[in-house]
Amino acid sequence: MNVEMLEEHDDGSATYTFDLNWEERNILLNLGIITALKNGIEEGAKYVGNTDLGYTQCGTPDSVHGEGEQPRESGQS
Repeated sequence: MNVEMLEEHDDGSATYTFDLNWEERNILLNLGIITALKNGIEEGAKYVGNTDLGYTQCGTPDSVHGEGEQPRESGQS
């Protein structure tokens, strides 16, 4: 792998080029996908972990709309 800095920008960032062979490219791509999936799972867990799904019954088993469902107002879709 060969990494070259092409340009350093005023804001402190820089533009680089990466010269990779196919094996290096595949390894980097796989690592990127795995990292993205792990980060997505961790981020999603924050929201699921804060959700209380313990009480979900709104209706009764014999209601027209069934257990856990709410009737819609007229005009709602």
